[in-house]
Amino acid sequence: MARIFNIYFPYGETTYHAMVSVRTTPFFTEYTLNNINDSIQEMLPGNVILSRGPEDFIFPHAGEEHSSDLMRAIIQAVSEHLHVSNT
Repeated sequence: MARIFNIYFPYGETTYHAMVSVRTTPFFTEYTLNNINDSIQEMLPGNVILSRGPEDFIFPHAGEEHSSDLMRAIIQAVSEHLHVSNT
C-alpha cells in the first residue's frame, strides 16, 4: 500500500511544502515529491528521492548545478517526518 504525507521545509526566508508519496521496493524506498512550488521544482534535479536506509537519502540525478541547500532541507524534512512517524 502506498503512503502519502506532507512535508514543510525552509528555503531562503520562506517555508514551502510538498506532498510526498512513498513506494517501497526490495532494494530501496522511493519518495516522490508532488504539489511542490514551480520555482523550487526548477532548482531540483527531479522530484524523486531514494533511500536504502534510515539515514541514506539521495536525489539520484543531482549535479553541481542544483541547490544542495534546498536538497538538504527537503531531505531533512522527509527524514524528520519518518523519524516522528516511526516513534
